[in-house]
Amino acid sequence: MPKANVKTAFTFREGGKVKLYKKGDQELTAAALAHAQAHGFVPVPKAEPKPADEAK
Repeated sequence: MPKANVKTAFTFREGGKVKLYKKGDQELTAAALAHAQAHGFVPVPKAEPKPADEAK
């Protein structure tokens, strides 16, 4: 399970159970992490810029 820094507490239902994710560093399931990123509960990692082609 990926580890994430939750900045706002949220609940997520998975497998028929509702789990409360509190603020702070913790492990989230992949589905919970995707939900948290989509709704702003966890910061979305910024994509690193690709290096420019130097040999043109």
